[in-house]
Amino acid sequence: MRQHKQNLYSAGSMVNAPLKGIWAKWTQTQSKNSKSRSEGWTLIQLLTVMAIVAVLSAGLFNVVGRSRVSAQRMQCDARLKAVALALDAHRQEYGEFPKQLQTLLDKKYLPVAEEMHCPSDPDLDGTYANFYVPRAPHDHPELPVLVCPFHEAHGNAGEQAYLGRFVKQFTTRPAKLVSANGVTVQSPGNGPSAGTAGMELHGADIVRTGASGMAVIEFADGSKASLGSNAEVTLLQSFVAGQSQGPLYTLVRQISGTVAYKVETGSKFDVVTPTATAGALGTEFDITVAPGAEGPQMSILVRKGKVRLTTVKASALAPYNRLYTVTGSTLSLSDLLKLPNGLLGGGLLGGGGLLGGGGLLGGGGLLGG
Repeated sequence: MRQHKQNLYSAGSMVNAPLKGIWAKWTQTQSKNSKSRSEGWTLIQLLTVMAIVAVLSAGLFNVVGRSRVSAQRMQCDARLKAVALALDAHRQEYGEFPKQLQTLLDKKYLPVAEEMHCPSDPDLDGTYANFYVPRAPHDHPELPVLVCPFHEAHGNAGEQAYLGRFVKQFTTRPAKLVSANGVTVQSPGNGPSAGTAGMELHGADIVRTGASGMAVIEFADGSKASLGSNAEVTLLQSFVAGQSQGPLYTLVRQISGTVAYKVETGSKFDVVTPTATAGALGTEFDITVAPGAEGPQMSILVRKGKVRLTTVKASALAPYNRLYTVTGSTLSLSDLLKLPNGLLGGGLLGGGGLLGGGGLLGGGGLLGG
């Protein structure tokens, strides 16, 4: 019996030996797989981590981008303030504002050229001089004298410097090219491209018409500028003056050609030309800028309402329904004497002037009654 049991045990050992080997190999394999899983990454884990990193990176880039935009705007705000102070210092010393903004650098009212550059301007050589609005010495301090359009891509942000030596950040409104034929549009940092009807326009956009071209620009308040052939107009800025329901204040620069302007009632509209700035409040008028014997000249025809002409020397109303031309870059004494609201109107010789009813020789003056 004992011999029989030994034989059975030997036979069982012979059978179990291969099974033990298989079990040992399987256990070893599982151990290696477990170790591999603990030390490496599966494809699903890797993709999950990459997705999380991408989301976090996008959020970080947005935060950094917003911070950079905010910092650039604050820097621009400080520089506009410095320019406004320099302009007023020039006025106090010379009795008038400079014809060109570059004068502030030439006469050391601004220490470095960097003060004339917006950090958001894609043109590294660009200056605020392209957005300067010349004013008369005694113009109202609430009039904008300089704007910066390079923040409009971020929430229609606007920057405006005023004669009163302060800066505001009124919201801007885009314009629209409602009609275009033979037109090119050039945006900051880009070359000219074909202008088409329905194209949106922003500050610093330049609209040019060809020899047989024409264009109509419509602003957010319904005001329009109709360009004839060979005309060039730059949209400086169109902003809401005050609260969201305030009047629209639009500033454009006309370099050449003839443009018919129609300004909606209640809206403010300034056209800067090489010789004078035309300021309108709900009116219709035509402006032509062309070469003259003494340089560029501006001719204006007021068809409806009133338009005030301004240079760095003086300001006066343009005559109604009569073509009037400003040559050079000043309104002379003889020019002002011809205008209805010049020195003979409400000015030096008018009711409130030196010889008027409230002046030195008038009824309320030293030699008056």
